[in-house]
Amino acid sequence: MSRKLTVQLFGLIACAVLIGAGVALAQSTVPAPVLPRIEKYKAPRYPPSGGIDRETYDYRLLYNKPRPPTLTDVLVCDVWQRVTMDLKLKITPKEVTEEAIKQALNVYLTRRWEDIAGYRPWTHWNLVRSLKPPQRERLAKEIVEYIGKTGVRDVED
Repeated sequence: MSRKLTVQLFGLIACAVLIGAGVALAQSTVPAPVLPRIEKYKAPRYPPSGGIDRETYDYRLLYNKPRPPTLTDVLVCDVWQRVTMDLKLKITPKEVTEEAIKQALNVYLTRRWEDIAGYRPWTHWNLVRSLKPPQRERLAKEIVEYIGKTGVRDVED
């Protein structure tokens, strides 16, 4: 076999090994968490209407009113409100399932944001709609895990 042919053959084998390794690594990587995104997520500018120019959460922040401790907790509270108020499920946070949270997230996909209550309906509506279906599934799982660890940390008015 000529030297040139040997080098070409070696190059092809090396490429095949690298491609195979890349595919194997891509399949074995753990998807990035979705829930922490809410801490830095910037929704499009709030569409002012009827003298209201920001979300309830932002008014509470502006006027130093009680609000959940983190933006993650705000999302969890709003999703939990979908579970209890919109879906009317009679479950406690300890009984929550991924299916219930998936149904709650679906409210953000099937309703206009103006028809959704909560601290940050505009922001959460935009976030949920920006996610691909596998990311929404992951978000549902992460919310269930979060509720299992910390509960639903809402505030009393």
